[in-house]
Amino acid sequence: MTSSNPTTPNLRSAARAATRGAEPGASPSTHLAVDGVSHGFADRRVLSDISFTAAPGDRLGLIGENGTGKSTLLRIIAGEIEPSSGTVVLPGSVGLLAQELPYPDTTPLDRVLDDAQRDAVAALERIERLGERFAERPDDAGIAEAYAEALERAERCEAWSAEARRGETLTGLGLGGFAGSRPIGELSGGQRLRLALAAVLLRAPQTLLLDEPSNHLDDASAAYLERVLAGWPGIVIVASHDRALLDAVTTGILDLDALPVAARELADAEVALEPAVPGPTGLAGRAAQGLPVRASSEAGVPGAGGSLTTDDPGTGFGVRHWGVGYSAARAARRAEMARWRSRYEAESAERDALVHEIEVGSREVNRKHESKSESRITRKFYADKDARVTARRARNARVRLETLERERVRRPPEPLRFHGFGDPGEGSEADAFGEGSGEAPQGAAPHAEAVAHVLRAERVAVPGRLRETSLELEPRGRILLSGPNGAGKSTLLALLAGAESAPAGATGTVERAARVGYLPQEASFDRPERAAAAVYRDAVGAELAETIPLELTGLIAARDLGRPVAALSVGQRRRLALAALVADPPPVLLLDEPTNHLSLTLVEELEEALDGFRGALVIATHDRHLRSRWAGGVLELRPA
Repeated sequence: MTSSNPTTPNLRSAARAATRGAEPGASPSTHLAVDGVSHGFADRRVLSDISFTAAPGDRLGLIGENGTGKSTLLRIIAGEIEPSSGTVVLPGSVGLLAQELPYPDTTPLDRVLDDAQRDAVAALERIERLGERFAERPDDAGIAEAYAEALERAERCEAWSAEARRGETLTGLGLGGFAGSRPIGELSGGQRLRLALAAVLLRAPQTLLLDEPSNHLDDASAAYLERVLAGWPGIVIVASHDRALLDAVTTGILDLDALPVAARELADAEVALEPAVPGPTGLAGRAAQGLPVRASSEAGVPGAGGSLTTDDPGTGFGVRHWGVGYSAARAARRAEMARWRSRYEAESAERDALVHEIEVGSREVNRKHESKSESRITRKFYADKDARVTARRARNARVRLETLERERVRRPPEPLRFHGFGDPGEGSEADAFGEGSGEAPQGAAPHAEAVAHVLRAERVAVPGRLRETSLELEPRGRILLSGPNGAGKSTLLALLAGAESAPAGATGTVERAARVGYLPQEASFDRPERAAAAVYRDAVGAELAETIPLELTGLIAARDLGRPVAALSVGQRRRLALAALVADPPPVLLLDEPTNHLSLTLVEELEEALDGFRGALVIATHDRHLRSRWAGGVLELRPA
């Protein structure tokens, strides 16, 4: 008997899927094997020589800075992308959480779930057809045999409990009250993602690949997902910024952040010197000839001489597999990075000393050999002896330098660093008091003089989406919007901001007594064919863009500044929108799920920046760690 209690997830179908490798005709391997996978795009390398294995029962957290290729690796394992090199061996079926449902908006919800449970649905439909035929022709042995086979197949795929599993999963993920005939186009973005998560869980693949699965999950739904994953009998790989989820379910961590390998091993390494000149190669050769030693940004060929380095903030080379949970892996990673930086600094200091010794030795040798015109033989003898000693020291330094350049660890890539919001500006008088009649939330009520609040909402509501709600925000006030999915948190933020995306039919009034900055869940930009730096410049103005360039916000890597916005990932577009708020922080910030699509390092730094922000803040977030530290007010919303 199948339980419909969401506190006890039914994972029998997943358990059957995890053991299908032993069935006739199934894959002979029970392990996932990723061997030497590399991949790159036209403008950058993403993954290099990624290798690891996973067995049933392994639940691996996939972490790394933004741009390290987490989503790309999941799509390669799922078979959606062919890697540039390397192989992937799957033990059986694989399921990848789709960030966008591959259905038109008119598709009913039940159609998505029927496709996820196609084996069970097909088995029941076949039993129904054969049952009708068997009732008409009970003496037909062929029909009787086919009917028996259909019953056996239905038993194998647990078709009889499919409907119960569907109800359990939908209830657990907060979709239990939705009609099966409802078009998915009527669902919010968060509801569609939860539907996609329900679909991949109902498929019960041997290998489950999840990319940010806890985005848009409330506490109850996140707890349900944790219970499902903790008991998943197959292989789970989850890329997530949710620290609570990673700590709760993972048995190991796959870390795609850069490794301390020699720069010469990297495919995109750059020669940090001008091309070698005739004579001894590299730094030693240039210094020995008295030629300048200076950096060059032109790419060279590794091994052609010169000091190799790289500015790639991505994977670097390979993958680190920590056989511990997230928190322990993070601590180990921090210790490793400290050792890496110490080694790099020590090798850099030694390199500088060797270059100096070679340069000094070369000058001394040349100067001492100028003593041929001296008349005293004794002085000539000692000059030649000193020259030989100096030359030997310079030669030894050149040998050591050549060895160091071959083995020297690459420069530790600095992660994107969030530099905070700074002091909020007061803005112009128009900014401070806004425009509009005060009727409906799309306009802000005028004021004749300064008021004690910077934002006030009176009885705002949207039929079917937001219950009647009021709030008042003081100049340095803090409000956390809380409540289950569907309570209208995103709707309220859009109304408070006066955003174009705010739903029609809203009632009530919103008064804005200060400039408001708004970060929606889905960032959109005019003319997305333009480069990220150009879009940022338009958003903040030319003068401010010169003072605070986009790369200084710590939210977009330097290599992505010239890429078209349309070519950026969803996360990069959100960080671009956040960068405009960082450059010119308004007195009021309205943030909708600000930690989504940020690396774990950036999430931690964003939290610290929000703690120090001197303006007013209204935030909606499912990040349990952030909410556990919240020290401001809380506004509880209930579903409409």
